[in-house]
Amino acid sequence: MKSTPRILKKIPPLHDIKQSYPGIKGLFFDMDGTLFNTEPLHTKALLKIGEKYNILPPYPVDVVHEMLVGKADHLLFEIIQEWPGMPQNWSVDDFVKEKNLNVIELITNTPRSHYLPSEISSLIQNAYDEGFLLALVTSSEKIVTERLLEISGLEQYFQIILTRDDCPKHKPDPWPYLKAIELSKLKNDEIIIFEDSSVGLDSATSSAHHVIKVEWY
Repeated sequence: MKSTPRILKKIPPLHDIKQSYPGIKGLFFDMDGTLFNTEPLHTKALLKIGEKYNILPPYPVDVVHEMLVGKADHLLFEIIQEWPGMPQNWSVDDFVKEKNLNVIELITNTPRSHYLPSEISSLIQNAYDEGFLLALVTSSEKIVTERLLEISGLEQYFQIILTRDDCPKHKPDPWPYLKAIELSKLKNDEIIIFEDSSVGLDSATSSAHHVIKVEWY
């Protein structure tokens, strides 16, 4: 039975989480749009591909962004395959490689404060210091995830990291979160999953009792 997510519009301090959820031992985070405000960078990365190859999105930029939020790269590829100018000989792997190069370049050249609020840094640091198990479960590829964690300074805090490359099934399938819970050795009512997209929320609510829909970005 799926749980009903609670909506949070503001990043909570650890004290508030402990008060609202006594007995919680683990905090599980999606990455883009949840832990980091990086969804705009993914849209820019896609638009850079369009500029380079003269692929013309048939929608305004804000509509493109809304269409792409929370979607794994293979789903993005399905969407843009029909856009005017899209190279017909491209595979999903060709697209993902090109997009990831752009994402990494954008992450590297964007000030950290633009995608990592101090409130998130404090929450992660405090949770780690107090012995909470921290997990990151993302549909992004390992190369992007590792670079983002490295440049943000958060890489040492997560005991469990599952990327798209680690999972045979992907969000909205519950497999990624069920696997993370299995690795954590915690019960599903001992963790909170933080997610922002409908795809991620479908995965999370099929896996754990406590799910928070993030609307702080």
